[in-house]
Amino acid sequence: MPVSVRHRRRALATGLFLLLVVSLSGCASKPEAATGAANQKAYGAKMAQQGFWREALFRFERASRLAPDDPEILNNLAVACEATGETARALAAYKRALELKPDEARIKRNYARFAEYYTSLQRASGPTTTPK
Repeated sequence: MPVSVRHRRRALATGLFLLLVVSLSGCASKPEAATGAANQKAYGAKMAQQGFWREALFRFERASRLAPDDPEILNNLAVACEATGETARALAAYKRALELKPDEARIKRNYARFAEYYTSLQRASGPTTTPK
C-alpha cells in the first residue's frame, strides 16, 4: 500500500477517533447531571419518608439545580417546602411543575390539596389571595 494512502487512512482514523472522544466528553456531563439529580431525588424521598424534611428539602433543591425542568423533582421540592412552612416557594414549585407536566395526576392532586390549605391559611391570616 502506498505511503500516502496509509497516511490518509491513519489521519482519517485519528480524526474520527478524536471526533468520537470530543462528542462523548461533551455528553458526559448530561448523564452525570441526570444521575446526580436522580440520586439526590431518591435520597430526598428517603429523608422525607423518615420525616427529615429539612434534609429532604436540601436534597430536592440540589436535584432541582441539576435537573431544573424535571416536574417530579419540582413536585417533591414543593411538598418539602410545604412541609417546612415555605408556602410561597411551594406554590412557585407546584406552578412550575404543572407548567411542565399539566396532566400528571400526582402533581395535580398535591397542588389541589396545597391550594386548599394555602387558601385557608390566607383567609385566617388576612387578605384573600388564592393560588392560580
